[in-house]
Amino acid sequence: MSSTKKNKNTLISHLSELRKRLMVSVICFFVAMTICLAKAEFMTNQLLALAKGFKFVYVAPAELMMAYIKISIICGVVVAFPIICYQLWMFIRPGLLRRERKAVFFIMTFGMLLLFCGVFFAYQVILPVTLKYFAGLSTDESINSMISVQNYLNFVINMLLTFGIVFELPVVVIMLTQLGIVNPKALRKQRKYVILVTFIIAAIITPPDVISQIMVAVPMLVLFEMSTIISSFLFRKKLKRIELSEKEDFEEIFEKEGILPLK
Repeated sequence: MSSTKKNKNTLISHLSELRKRLMVSVICFFVAMTICLAKAEFMTNQLLALAKGFKFVYVAPAELMMAYIKISIICGVVVAFPIICYQLWMFIRPGLLRRERKAVFFIMTFGMLLLFCGVFFAYQVILPVTLKYFAGLSTDESINSMISVQNYLNFVINMLLTFGIVFELPVVVIMLTQLGIVNPKALRKQRKYVILVTFIIAAIITPPDVISQIMVAVPMLVLFEMSTIISSFLFRKKLKRIELSEKEDFEEIFEKEGILPLK
């Protein structure tokens, strides 16, 4: 009975802690979103400035306002993201072993860094090149580019998020290696297919010139090679850990069963 009561109290304590962490995260998000909403016009103008040669319009009364709100929500998530990750980390940290804490902390920090690197790369390199190419398509004076603000922002945001996710490849490989789903040998064996697929993707999302395709493909291939190196390091550590644990397990079984190990 006392054990049941103790478990119930523990569950209530965990739920209370989770509620506290969620409340802090939600409040930080709304504060960040409110601040970003006040600067939404400035941030929208910064994104519009990337598209030189385009004329922007809004085709519905509330379209521009909705664009400002969308920008403020996304920027609010970005600004509050480190705090949200910290709250998540503080909630799961007590239930982890020391080795697990190091692994989870590394994955969260490394993943956040790669996400911002992907967004920065898309903003500084990919978007200017892609938008310049699209602007140059209207060679006939009878064709004028008048782009909806909403459609343009959707395109830009999707591009930024896409590269942010693509740059998470090393984190995905780390988790799959730890779970035993992939190994360095399999990654190296698939290298030629990865190179082919990478250049196909680069050809699809960039203008049809070699320089732009290389600018996109090379960072993605570097990420793949980085993933392979990290996977090799983790795989070797995992093998050593398995050998040690198997030795300890056998000694524990012999001790429990009263069996003398063979010498």
